Amino acid sequence: MRERFIPALITLLAGATVSILNMIHKVELITGLKRLLLVLLLFYIIGLIAKAVIKKATKSAKDAEDDTEKTEDESQDNQTDKEKEVKKGNQEKDKPL
Repeated sequence: MRERFIPALITLLAGATVSILNMIHKVELITGLKRLLLVLLLFYIIGLIAKAVIKKATKSAKDAEDDTEKTEDESQDNQTDKEKEVKKGNQEKDKPL
């Protein structure tokens, strides 16, 4: 859910930085606005890429965790099946002929 704010956050930080630097260096208004627009577009695209990478990484980590849990459940099921077979085999051995 919070991934959707990543591009906006990166864009706003970059825009604030450029705006402050433009004021410190006393850049003309039109030149500063052109720089700001360019930086906002560039860092919005970077934010979208970062969002996609983070989503993919968290999804693959979550899938791996789910697979691990599923494997553990299956191994427990297999182990209980084997125990049942062993008990059944022991009961058959104990029966008189």
